[in-house]
Amino acid sequence: MSKIITSRRIPSSRFERTAVFGGMALKLGANLAKSAINDIGRGQAPSIRSMLLSTKNFEDITSSLAHMRGAAMKLGQLMSMDDSDLLPPDFVAILARLRASGYAMPSKQLRWVMNENWGSGWLKKFRNFDVRPFAAASIGQVHRGILLDGRKVAIKVQFPNIKKSIKSDVNNLRLMAHASGMVPKNLDFEYYLGVCQAQLISETDYLREAKYMQTFAHLAQSETCIAVPNVVVDFSTPEILTMSFEEGCEFDSIEHFAPIDREHIAYLLVTWTIREIFEFQLVQTDPNFANFRYDTDARQLKLLDFGATVILPHSVLETYQELLQHILNNDKDGVITALAKEKLMPDELPDRISNLLDKALAIGLSELHEKDFFSFTNSKVFEVFNMETMQEFARLVPPSLVPAELVLVQRKLLGLLFLLRKLAVNLPLKQILEHQFSSTMRS
Repeated sequence: MSKIITSRRIPSSRFERTAVFGGMALKLGANLAKSAINDIGRGQAPSIRSMLLSTKNFEDITSSLAHMRGAAMKLGQLMSMDDSDLLPPDFVAILARLRASGYAMPSKQLRWVMNENWGSGWLKKFRNFDVRPFAAASIGQVHRGILLDGRKVAIKVQFPNIKKSIKSDVNNLRLMAHASGMVPKNLDFEYYLGVCQAQLISETDYLREAKYMQTFAHLAQSETCIAVPNVVVDFSTPEILTMSFEEGCEFDSIEHFAPIDREHIAYLLVTWTIREIFEFQLVQTDPNFANFRYDTDARQLKLLDFGATVILPHSVLETYQELLQHILNNDKDGVITALAKEKLMPDELPDRISNLLDKALAIGLSELHEKDFFSFTNSKVFEVFNMETMQEFARLVPPSLVPAELVLVQRKLLGLLFLLRKLAVNLPLKQILEHQFSSTMRS
């Protein structure tokens, strides 16, 4: 069943988008003043932070940012990954809400975008075109269609002028985040804003994504269990990407799949990710569940979105090769030394974090090497190095010293880890790593 996505005109000019931010600020200011008066009337000292995250303000913030799409959505994707977040819980709540909400363009605005890209007679080239989108993301929405030759297609349509507004959106988001007081002082927020801006700009070029989709389709052509959509070149532009429509089950309720399917999905995700890093040096870095489908009849994993694809620099590849080699050698000290050498951890860690890291690595390596199957459900490593500790550890890492590609791949790996936990599977992980690593090192 298609999801119902509310239509609302997406602000398309820089002036309009800045006005939305300004309107949000005015609403918040009025709400803050009212809350402060009420607090004083009750004999309480006003708390700016608590007032900002009141129910009324929370609704205003999320509604405004969901209306904007663009940079706010991308920042939410980069800085929060379900259970693994770098930001405080109150800010995370806003970003998480953004991931699950948003608006689609109304038909009039959609028609304008289509006319600009395909000309006014484009509808005559379709047997059917569904004006109701079945998916919407940070910079666009997706429609179903049937071409005159009978091909079923998915058409990804970019929101109007989104690329031109990215820089001003990021500036407005910076002001809002700092003014709210919700950004920790020890978080290099500017770095993440820079990564967000650069990544969003690259993702607005749908011809770039089409090229990577074709590349991955070629890489997967000999794989019976991995499928990639075919690009329909004649119907693709920098702002519209048309591809074959791929049937399959969404991952929203993946935990309810049959155990044999969950294990198969997990195996395919792990082996393909390893090949992306070590064999292709080309990684689709967005782990969003919406980027996957699973065909239960063909037992085939379908990869749908390639906007966040990055080419791995050789230095990043060498980092992963060194880390994986130490892991396969059961060399805990080697892993820690490599993390420090590659600036993935500070030279000096607080004793508590250092002890937890040491313990987590010892448990994880023991479970990997001493058991035939690694349990993503029952592994003790997740009890030691939990999400709170991961957040604290992540804040200690000097992100400006880490290549942006490494940040994005780490996000992919964290998302994969969360998905494997959600799948609740046991995998012969060491065997998979050894086989895939040796295969890619020989190629």
